[in-house]
Amino acid sequence: MPFHKVIGIDLGTTYSAMSIWDGKDTHIIESALGTKTVPSVVGLDPEGQVIVGAPAQNNLVNDPANTVIEIKREMGVYVRDPAAPPGDPGVPKRVRFRGRDYLPQEISAFILMELKRQAESFVGEPIHDAVITVPAYFKETQRGATEDAARMARLNVRRLLNEPTAAAVCFGADKIEDERTHTYAVYDLGGGTFDVSIIQVSPGNVSVVGTGGDPRLGGGDFDDRITGYVLQQIRKEHGADLSGDPAIWQRIKREAEMRKRELAVANAATLNLPFLTPTLSVNVPLTRPVFEALIKDLLDQSLDCLDQAIESARESNGIERDEIEQVLLVGGSTRIPCIRPMLAEHLGLELKDIRSDISPDEVVARGAGMVARDCDVADGYEGQVITIDHEQAGAPAAAEGALILQDVTSHTLGILANRADYIPILPKDSRIPGAQTQGGFVNGGGAKVIHVLIFQGENPIAFENDLIGKLPIVLPEAREEGYYRFEVSFSLDADGLLKVEVKCLNDGQIWNTDLQCDVRASREQIEHSAAHIGEVMAQRAKETNGAGAVDLSDLPPPPGRDLPKPPGQPAATQRPAPLPAPAEVQGIPDEFKSVVRRSFKLVEQLPPADRAKLAAAYTAFIAAVRTESPDVEDLGDALSDLFYQLR
Repeated sequence: MPFHKVIGIDLGTTYSAMSIWDGKDTHIIESALGTKTVPSVVGLDPEGQVIVGAPAQNNLVNDPANTVIEIKREMGVYVRDPAAPPGDPGVPKRVRFRGRDYLPQEISAFILMELKRQAESFVGEPIHDAVITVPAYFKETQRGATEDAARMARLNVRRLLNEPTAAAVCFGADKIEDERTHTYAVYDLGGGTFDVSIIQVSPGNVSVVGTGGDPRLGGGDFDDRITGYVLQQIRKEHGADLSGDPAIWQRIKREAEMRKRELAVANAATLNLPFLTPTLSVNVPLTRPVFEALIKDLLDQSLDCLDQAIESARESNGIERDEIEQVLLVGGSTRIPCIRPMLAEHLGLELKDIRSDISPDEVVARGAGMVARDCDVADGYEGQVITIDHEQAGAPAAAEGALILQDVTSHTLGILANRADYIPILPKDSRIPGAQTQGGFVNGGGAKVIHVLIFQGENPIAFENDLIGKLPIVLPEAREEGYYRFEVSFSLDADGLLKVEVKCLNDGQIWNTDLQCDVRASREQIEHSAAHIGEVMAQRAKETNGAGAVDLSDLPPPPGRDLPKPPGQPAATQRPAPLPAPAEVQGIPDEFKSVVRRSFKLVEQLPPADRAKLAAAYTAFIAAVRTESPDVEDLGDALSDLFYQLR
């Protein structure tokens, strides 16, 4: 049976993968060397041509200045001058490569172009269509940048699919045999990003009900910890500080990645580093306990994100922690042996309920390929955003084996009002696709042109959130404040892309926009970039892809805090100790439970000075409760007063 020529792509931070449906099963598309993943690395060969994948990764040590890694972390990012006026979104972040500045989506387009070529080699025919996965926590700008990258690579984006949803499909969500609803957590720890979602599954239906994550947490950070530890040992034993040399850092990091994988099956490994300098060769032993101690605080951060996703699911859908039946492991970093028991203990599950029975490197790509089988095939690149007739949420599946996929927004979407207030239109965890309309808006007076500023985030102060777009409104004439009345409508399509509409209730005039913020590429730029990418890659052939124990007392407290950082990376600020969650504290008086829960949530949304005040009041009250102090009531009243003052 011929292949269904819509590929599923897991566009990862450190590695990417592809799959395709042959009518019976989903196949991972292998590279010429037989690897099932392709490094998400872009570099230059000796002739100055762009190379992608394993050849670029191999050049990283020798030519770090002309090699780009982990570009996914920079997708949809813009840099704003702190002195810029409110409403200025800043400028798109760019990456220096080949002697010019590239948008991150242009670098991603090189990777997608190479994946497209490999798929065409596998199938033997042109490929024009793809389902591409993105982290569930990706914001509007990041999703839009991913779509831009695909169009630059001449791919029609049939769907942007959340990674946990793809994983759920691959784990067999469409094979639920009973009629009840099952609840799972998807724990996706990849090479550069962490994504966690709470999903509910019933026959023929997968719904995301809670999300969380950290765009800068993953296996690459674990490699940096090992690298810093090795440099620390070299300084201690040989008196040489090599942490400022980018080439040495990358060489050690590459070795660290391989030994990290070795520790998934062994209790000890040795980093062999001959001739780091002309006079220095070292062998540094690394045991599994030392490695786990080095990354413990990073794994604790992942548990914090998991708890946030569970709380999100509880608030939006009433799902309690003990309703989670299983955890689905996704991402190569979940192979670290301590992760499964850590999650089992944290959620009160048995070890068998922490599932890793499908390769964590392939599960998202396979799920994307399974969704892609239901997408239409185009005869060529259509040169525009693809409009697909998605089934309405809750409608029966169109064909046997088809799934209804229901995602939710990972961030609140809203607009600016009253000069600084953030007015939510689509709250966090709203259904996708979905729409919401809100009225009660009026003009400020004295202006004929009004700019509706669109934000994404959770802070009640608008400019503390991400400005993701503007919608200009030209009124018939300037009138006094309150003369014009408006209602604002937000709608999200199945890919999570936003459309905004403003209606003037005075005369029925409507203004609308497909959100196009400054980090998105214009159509002209997409066409120019596509031509450039084709030119610099056209002459390149397709990729042929090319212990003794250590005393734990030597580790810095807390683990990893004092290790050297990659050259050019700013030093990390010391994080305050996390506040105890209300659910962890017994004996809170009933009259204070609500304000304690709400204060715990508000702390992270406040500016630093107010955050410190509320955290201090919260901590003092919790300490009094735990010690059964007679001051509980007074401290509770003080916390309540401060909460209502700061909220």
